[in-house]
Amino acid sequence: MRITTALMGLALVAGPLPAQEFIPPDRPQAPPNQPQQPQAPSEPGFFVGVLGFSTRAGAQVNADRQMVLGSTIDIAQLGAPGVRLRPSFEVGFARPEKSLAINLEVMYRFQDDEGQQAVPYIGVGGGYYDNGVIKKGWPTFVLGFELPYTRTTSWLIEFHALDGVDRSRIFIGLATRGAAR
Repeated sequence: MRITTALMGLALVAGPLPAQEFIPPDRPQAPPNQPQQPQAPSEPGFFVGVLGFSTRAGAQVNADRQMVLGSTIDIAQLGAPGVRLRPSFEVGFARPEKSLAINLEVMYRFQDDEGQQAVPYIGVGGGYYDNGVIKKGWPTFVLGFELPYTRTTSWLIEFHALDGVDRSRIFIGLATRGAAR
């Protein structure tokens, strides 16, 4: 437990690495000595494309108490710029039963992607869960926020409730955002 705490503390104070300066293909490269101009905020409307993705790790903190790895991808804007459709995939391990969760959620981001402040978000949806014993679909709830790390990358902290709150997961990870227009 001490090693895990020390590694998480070290990860929080680590500086940016060159590979973390991902520039999405829709944004022009800035000359080396000039900062890139921020992109205009998204307009209302429906749009399908990669709007952002994240990779995260965490733990299921109640039933089954597992370590969990997961990933998400924002695949559509649903009307307003802050409303997104997001599938996610999570794998639990470090217990005799491994688990798999596949979710589809509608997320609301309270601020746009271009801000320099924390971006809180909330979401609801449905998912499928399988741990070898339980195999069923159920409602999901998401509450989290992103903190800017580099120009194109943010830290995320997220609470993910499966089956009401009978299976609660806490995640920390990295996300990249930006409209694919």
